[in-house]
Amino acid sequence: MNRDPFSTLSRFLAATLFLLLLSAANNAMAADMVDIECPDEVGIGQPFFVKISSRYPLDDLTVKWRGKTLKPQVEGEDYYYHSTLILGTDLRADAGEDTLEVSAVLWGHFRKFSKTLPIVPVKYQSETLSVPPKMVTPPQEVLDRIAKEKELIKAALATQSPERYWTLPFSRPTKGIMLSRFGLYRVFNGEAKRRHTGLDFRAWKGTPLYSIAAGSVILTGHFYFAGNCAFIDHGNGLISLYCHMSKLKVKEGDFVQAGQTIGLSGATGRVTGAHLHLSVFANGEVIDPEPLVDNRIDGMIQ
Repeated sequence: MNRDPFSTLSRFLAATLFLLLLSAANNAMAADMVDIECPDEVGIGQPFFVKISSRYPLDDLTVKWRGKTLKPQVEGEDYYYHSTLILGTDLRADAGEDTLEVSAVLWGHFRKFSKTLPIVPVKYQSETLSVPPKMVTPPQEVLDRIAKEKELIKAALATQSPERYWTLPFSRPTKGIMLSRFGLYRVFNGEAKRRHTGLDFRAWKGTPLYSIAAGSVILTGHFYFAGNCAFIDHGNGLISLYCHMSKLKVKEGDFVQAGQTIGLSGATGRVTGAHLHLSVFANGEVIDPEPLVDNRIDGMIQ
């Protein structure tokens, strides 16, 4: 018996259309199952909040931003589950667009969601400083040391603890006023160098310095440029760095609370005088600490 080829094609097209409509319906239903709160746009070098929430358990939650993956902690129960994290774009980011990707297992099914976020320019100032020549062009005998320190820092910044330790509000790291701001184009001894990847505070030698949030001390030491410093992991990919201390009051493995003394201000490393340099990293991206310590982060979620 001969089959009508047109009838067979019609059935095939109808079945394909049905599957496409079913897939679209499932995707629409899944989109309604998860809410992603974040700003409409993000500034280069600036931090921003992301909150992911659902009536259903967010199993195996994964967030991807700027080519990096983060598996944040999920909190909640009784039909309200959520995860709050801080992301950002570092100073090397280009203006344009990037996609925030979120995936999770809902009702035993893997689901993906995404939001496209414009990345907009931010105006940063410049600064001219005078430091010892060896701090601009390090002598040959310390280059191996600097390379080893870079590897230690790289490993520390890749830390992703399974818990979120930070809570709002963030604490100020010292009582002194803010000096050199984040993002400055810096000129040392007449030579243009790297951007300023932190926020400086006035802190005379011996001034107590405090952790901006609860967290685990993951790296300490005396570094060529940073001097006596401490890295603290606050969870969900957020890490803070405190530089140039005269004395450390914590050691690797210690767990500290927000506002706890972690050291005393000093003038170790590349400095022009005693002060605190605070850097903050979100999933490895260096971000402006000022909105954090002032508690005015874009998209702030209480």
